[in-house]
Amino acid sequence: MFVKPAAGRTVRDPVKGTFLPEEGAEVAESMFWNRRLRDGDVITVDTYAPAAKSPASAKGADATATTDKSAASTDTGSAS
Repeated sequence: MFVKPAAGRTVRDPVKGTFLPEEGAEVAESMFWNRRLRDGDVITVDTYAPAAKSPASAKGADATATTDKSAASTDTGSAS
């Protein structure tokens, strides 16, 4: 299962002896990790969920739409 620390928490991996990275890691399901889940120390992450669109790509799409609208309004204004 893929887990990452809950906000404001640090959890030590009992196998590796290091802290669980903030971005999370794949761990073997065990009583230890199930207890961390139950206590709210970690959360599970669905690694198969599709990634959401980034704000930068949405902003670029808006800029293109604005440019197209301004070009269309200029063409309409010159025709009259």
